[in-house]
Amino acid sequence: MQDLITALEDSAIATFVRESPSIFAYTTVLSLHAMGLAVVVGVSLVIALRLLGGLRAVPVANVLKLYPLMYVGFTVNAISGLMLFAANASGMLSNAAFLTKMGFIVLAMIMMELLRARGSAEATEAAAGAAPSGATRAIGVAALGAWGAAIIAGRLTAYPTFVTSLLGL
Repeated sequence: MQDLITALEDSAIATFVRESPSIFAYTTVLSLHAMGLAVVVGVSLVIALRLLGGLRAVPVANVLKLYPLMYVGFTVNAISGLMLFAANASGMLSNAAFLTKMGFIVLAMIMMELLRARGSAEATEAAAGAAPSGATRAIGVAALGAWGAAIIAGRLTAYPTFVTSLLGL
């Protein structure tokens, strides 16, 4: 495993992101990561809010059409995140905040897919004015909470000693 991590950190892309003085290195990759995050979480927020019963002027069927845009943001985030990870793989793998962030991202994406399935089933009911089911509301709240926690954990990756001291590790 250590050989794989070393090879990843020694790769050309990792070295470029980590060491290049070019604006197209770390700064651009980090900026793309932030923009991808804004898209994926922003679209997720709109979808979840509608399926929680808000934004009633927008039909559920129209909100569900935003999923491809959410996945564009997710793809930008995944690619830029992999590049940032490669630049410091060993540091990230020992960072509790990073591992927590990854867990919350997985949870949030699962919740978003569950919302898609529930939204498709409830679209006709919502058109008739019915309130979302309790299960749909719970999934929507869980998705929003998971995204919020992922953002906080992601920000805390820059402070690994603070997190480990906070957790008593």
